[in-house]
Amino acid sequence: MSREPLCASCVDFLVAYRPLWLDPSLLPGPSLLDLLAPHEVAVLSAEGEAIEWRSAAHEPTSDDAVRLIGLLGLEAGGSPVISVGDAEVLHAFLAEARRSPPQDAVRRSALASVYRYLASRDWVPPHLAEEYRLRAKTLRPSAAEEAEAPPAAVSRVEEVSVPEPVEAPVPPPAPAEPQLPQVPEELPPEPPKTPEEIPAEQPAPGEPEEPPRAEGPKEPEPAPEPAVPPPEPGPQPTTEPGSEPEPAPETPAAPPPPPEPSEVMAALSSELREMKEELQQEIAKERESVQAWIRERAGDIASKEKTLQEKEQTLEARAQAVEVAQASVTQRLQALEKDEPRLAVLQFLDTVPGMTEDAAQTLVTVFPDLASLRAADARALTQCQGVTDALAKAIRFELVPGEVEDEQRAIDLREEAQAFLEEGDYRAALQCYDRLLAEHPGDKVFWFDKAELHVLLDEREEALQCYTRVLDLDRRDRQAWFERANLLFGMGRLADAVDALREAVRVEPRRSGDILLKAEQLRRDGHPNEAAILYQTLLDVDPGNGRAVLGLGDTFLDLGDHDAAEGLFSRALGKEGKDPELLFRKGELLNRKGRWGAAIQFYNRALALKWDLSAAWLAKGQILLAHDRAQEALECFEKVLALDPENEEAQGGKRGAEALLRPVRRPPHPPAPTPPAEEHAEEPTPPEKPVEEELAELLEAEESSFAEALHGAVGEEPGPAKPVDEVPADFKSFVESVEPEKEDTHVLIQLAELALEGGDADMALLRYEQALAQDPKSAAAWTGKGTALQQLERYEQALAAYDRALELHPGDELANRWRETCLRHLHRSGAP
Repeated sequence: MSREPLCASCVDFLVAYRPLWLDPSLLPGPSLLDLLAPHEVAVLSAEGEAIEWRSAAHEPTSDDAVRLIGLLGLEAGGSPVISVGDAEVLHAFLAEARRSPPQDAVRRSALASVYRYLASRDWVPPHLAEEYRLRAKTLRPSAAEEAEAPPAAVSRVEEVSVPEPVEAPVPPPAPAEPQLPQVPEELPPEPPKTPEEIPAEQPAPGEPEEPPRAEGPKEPEPAPEPAVPPPEPGPQPTTEPGSEPEPAPETPAAPPPPPEPSEVMAALSSELREMKEELQQEIAKERESVQAWIRERAGDIASKEKTLQEKEQTLEARAQAVEVAQASVTQRLQALEKDEPRLAVLQFLDTVPGMTEDAAQTLVTVFPDLASLRAADARALTQCQGVTDALAKAIRFELVPGEVEDEQRAIDLREEAQAFLEEGDYRAALQCYDRLLAEHPGDKVFWFDKAELHVLLDEREEALQCYTRVLDLDRRDRQAWFERANLLFGMGRLADAVDALREAVRVEPRRSGDILLKAEQLRRDGHPNEAAILYQTLLDVDPGNGRAVLGLGDTFLDLGDHDAAEGLFSRALGKEGKDPELLFRKGELLNRKGRWGAAIQFYNRALALKWDLSAAWLAKGQILLAHDRAQEALECFEKVLALDPENEEAQGGKRGAEALLRPVRRPPHPPAPTPPAEEHAEEPTPPEKPVEEELAELLEAEESSFAEALHGAVGEEPGPAKPVDEVPADFKSFVESVEPEKEDTHVLIQLAELALEGGDADMALLRYEQALAQDPKSAAAWTGKGTALQQLERYEQALAAYDRALELHPGDELANRWRETCLRHLHRSGAP
């Protein structure tokens, strides 16, 4: 049982209808009545192989509740143990009392006992307990009711009404046998006097004799059981013999033995009268309810019939109004029309069944004379507002009945051809389309269907002829050009197919996706010339098509025309510098031309826009590995494998880079034995300055070798660096592609480091300046700017940048080291 708090509505329901559910000591289980009641009726149910045996459902009555109250001892005011089944019986009793208060004294006293029990419980709310207490006081039986219904009489009636004593005489009861012979001996003289004694005995059982009678039946409780047979001799008095008034004097001699049977008979007769009255009342109530239901149903049926009649009348009126309106649809228009041709059209439309005024007015506006109306087909008619397919067919049938029959014949032939197609008989379907085209040679749909049939029959030349006929009818039919191109590709006539696709592009430039797929397929199949023609056609129609630009550039690379590809990529980057694919293609082009430094620069730009471009990482790693930069190449290959673990080229490049780095990663040789302490003390310790100078010289040598390699790869002689303002157009487009105001400082510093890694000092300087514009106190940005300026041989500006970095972060080792290198360059050049 749940102990969660209830809402207000649930509490109100429990208080009003289920007060015993508030009892926390309520036990789960059936009612006490269910345990004591006889199980004489059961229900057997079977479903499949499962069989269930259960007792029939029994609704608790008021008598059951009164009996349960007596069994539980609620009248004594104790604390009985109540189960869930007992609570349901008592709840039903309370609900019935709420609907109609009981008139019987026994039930009223039982209801008062339940109210007193509920009022005495501590788990009942105070206001509800007070209400139950008041109800108990009002239901307390009066003295007159107690006199009319004593508890002994009630118990005696209950004993007699139990069905078990009726069946009890069948087994021989021991105590009842001695009394049976006495009853028949006294019964013969009694019948004539019972009618006189019964009225005398009814007032006779007065109050003084009630106490012994109440105690008497308690002891011989089985005695009333043999009293049931008296109904059998009871009918004997009905056959009243006329000669038996003589035993009347003998009857007063034996009044003591028969008082109990007479009282039982009186109680039975009164109980039967009460049951008869109750049954009569129930029958009267049922009769009244049935009659009321019949009257109600008869009224409903009459009202429905009236409603249906009214609806039928309204429908008839509306139908008549519609007929009148249809009869005068065009009469009003004819009265207003003065133009004779239009009047003739209106007069004709008046004869067409189903014509409406709006449709007639629209048709006479579109077709002002009968000639134009006769020339219009069903499709043209249905385009008019208010004209349905059925109405258009009716107009056509009234104007040109022969053509309508031809159209129906065409429909029948096409359905016949479709049936042959479903059966797989392509030749028979082709014959149907031949007959259709003989009757309708200008219908493009029939030519398309016939071409498809020729393709299914592997007759490509005949299919080409069908598409040619379609193009003769309409040169701007894109579908015909495209299907013709597909056939020509299948026949190996690539030049004619490319011409057909070019015509399809010119007809509808916006639908170029299929043409682009064809061009890519041609390039993959090893036909770069035809692919280049299609790509160029697409670019002539749509110059901003990025896929066409990339495809044409790749085609130029396949053909070996690197200059044309470079010019195409440069123009595309000038217009759209944010395309990483274009930057990657430009890098590949530069790599093929031997300009690997510039290629790395474009790879870095592509990666700055699209970090997960694995092709750029792979190409960059291969270039670095080829130029003995194994550590950087290894990092690139690891990036590729992180994105695509199954990439075989990256796996091979990684193995090559690790092979180059393996000697460097060998463990150092064991140190040489240290000399004796005396010899070590005699040797002077070398100063620290030569070590720093040696490190600086190594760094300078590395810078000079990298600069010479870079200039050699580019094909230029080493010389003074170009000023920052002289930047190529494609470099400017890439710089504009990254908006510094939308990037964080650390992101700009990372981009600058990528540029330095690729040898692009100009771009690195620009990125560092953008980072400093956002955060002027960034020591890393000042140090990076000095490094970029030093690579550009602008040593004085680099020295100022290093000084600023050391002001912000005095312990920056990288800034100190590069500052010393910059000072050494200035001393060598003779600068003050």
